[in-house]
Amino acid sequence: MDKPARIISILILAAGVSVFTGCGKQEITTPTNEAVPPAPESAVKEGPGQSASLDEIKWNEVKDPLVEDGMITKLKVALDAFISKDLDQFHAALSPTVKTGHDYLLGQPVKFTGIAEAIKEKDRILVPVVGERLNKEEGSSPDIRYTFYFEKDKDGLWQIVSID
Repeated sequence: MDKPARIISILILAAGVSVFTGCGKQEITTPTNEAVPPAPESAVKEGPGQSASLDEIKWNEVKDPLVEDGMITKLKVALDAFISKDLDQFHAALSPTVKTGHDYLLGQPVKFTGIAEAIKEKDRILVPVVGERLNKEEGSSPDIRYTFYFEKDKDGLWQIVSID
């Protein structure tokens, strides 16, 4: 092969190699109108066996006239403690009169998905929190509902006084 033919062959080979290597790194992008939502404030830190948030409640969409901001704040803290199984945080979220009566709840793996319509019962507001059981027991429904009972304390602040 003569020198000009060899140079042309090398150039063609180099061009072919660069085209083929470029194909493997090519990114295809398509426009999308989907907005990526920010991570929820109450996302659980990943730990052993946990890979996602167990609080899927859309807190900014809770528009129940009976549910006040102070209640939502208490619920967020209680549910975060419930999910992370932080007993001290759980006790801090509840009224001091509750003590340890609801500690057993922390042993139940649950994903919280929403807030149902609140109910007024005398001086109390009952706020149902719905979700699903993560341990699928044979013969039981995966749907759960915990009702948080709120009462105002002597300072007029909402306190969680019971969970049913």
